Amino acid sequence: MKVNVCGVCGTDVKKIEKALVDPPRIFGHEIAGVVAGLGPGVGRFKEGDPVVVHHHIPCLACFYCDLKLYAQCPIYKANGTTAGFEPAGGGFSEYLKAAPHIVERGTIPIPRGVKAEIACLVEPVNTCLKAVDQASVKAGETVLVVGQGPIGSMLMQLARIRGARVLASDLSSSRLDLARKLGASTFDAGEEGLEAWVRSETSGRGADVALLAATGQRAFDAAVSGTRPGGRIVPFSATSKGETYEIDLGLLAAAEKRIVSVYSGSVDVQEEAAELVFSGRIRLEELLTDFFPIARVNEALDLFRRPLPGTLKISIDMRLA
Repeated sequence: MKVNVCGVCGTDVKKIEKALVDPPRIFGHEIAGVVAGLGPGVGRFKEGDPVVVHHHIPCLACFYCDLKLYAQCPIYKANGTTAGFEPAGGGFSEYLKAAPHIVERGTIPIPRGVKAEIACLVEPVNTCLKAVDQASVKAGETVLVVGQGPIGSMLMQLARIRGARVLASDLSSSRLDLARKLGASTFDAGEEGLEAWVRSETSGRGADVALLAATGQRAFDAAVSGTRPGGRIVPFSATSKGETYEIDLGLLAAAEKRIVSVYSGSVDVQEEAAELVFSGRIRLEELLTDFFPIARVNEALDLFRRPLPGTLKISIDMRLA
């Protein structure tokens, strides 16, 4: 596959900063490009076809796949796309190779007219849709999304697509402006009183579901305190070992609140996630703020670590000089 665009994901940055995997690696897994070559027996595609590839696809035949815990499948855990060295996505490169099971079950044709910079977001939309569904978000419920970066915005929009009313918080006024534009009620997380505001918006109860799309103890506390008794809390932003928060388990248990863990994507929502992206039902164009050529990938990672006031989705565009 010849890569056109690959989004920068926080998981990539965590793996680099925390040395979660041994180097050398070529990261990048939000990938859109065109077929550049075919192995024997590949009949679904031809050279030049625009495609999205997922880097993790399960075997669909093991103990964990039978339970629909696809991210625990050994085949799923073995990264299926590589640009050399140990497989690690490979999207931050000009070309990559996809394993047969990725070609068979994890490669999606991009419809005519859909931009590569939009299409590459199928993978993060998939992970966010899995989280919304694993939290059992239902029509008529109220969902609190803590954090309105690109992932928070996706979670917020998908909760609304599932029929929920969404309350969103963030420290950035520009992100809150966008959240309101996309249909959420908002609160400035830099001010005191988030829990009281959530309760005032929910007849005194609190949100049915809280989706955590920000890091830090304060953000986690906001998700826990903003959730009603019996509600569900998804710490979506915590994805690697060593990310710890303190919580009063007695208060959590007494209120019968549930922590719902979720990780990575799901083949069960793969087609729907692609349709949402390709049709424009989830609005992503407004999230695209920064594009870097491959030679400036380290600048892109630095911007991710220290975003500027307007920074949202950062992407590597192989078509840029």
